[in-house]
Amino acid sequence: MPTKEEVGRRVKLARFRRDMTLKEVAVRSGMSATHISEIERGKTSPTIGALERISKALGERSAHFVEETTSSLAVLTRRSERTKIYCCDTHDQIIETEGLTQTVPWTMTRMFRKITQPGETAGRSPALGEMVVLCVSGMLRFAVNDFSAVLRDGDTIQFSLMSGFELENIGDEPAEVICITTLAIHDGW
Repeated sequence: MPTKEEVGRRVKLARFRRDMTLKEVAVRSGMSATHISEIERGKTSPTIGALERISKALGERSAHFVEETTSSLAVLTRRSERTKIYCCDTHDQIIETEGLTQTVPWTMTRMFRKITQPGETAGRSPALGEMVVLCVSGMLRFAVNDFSAVLRDGDTIQFSLMSGFELENIGDEPAEVICITTLAIHDGW
């Protein structure tokens, strides 16, 4: 069982990842901001009921805050351990990506692989974070705010996600990209 300081650190990190204030978590959980702050600072241990309310407010599993984790600061993801991640883009289309790394409590960085078909479009709503995209194969147009660029094999683009982005496969064949994101909330894209 993690210490109350570790539970508090995990609660605070989950709140930061969702770009939420103490007051927002308090409103969503029906608890006081002062009590949540005490939990985050490791001054008090949350009850099971309080932890469930905080978890629900943060959209996180309750177990995330109390489960034992490895103390290793390195995590290996084998090819067989990669997961499919599904989310909705700005056009309410289901986007499938392949997680090349795992979600771990101490990082906000993930790596994904995405394959788009000719003519396929996708986008992401604004978020707190940034993205680096490597075009492995194919040809894609990226639009970030008022900036637009065409990526071909081997090209990269790096951008803030504050305005979101749009992409379109403008080639005649599937395009493959590797994306590295640093996000407050990882939802697959």
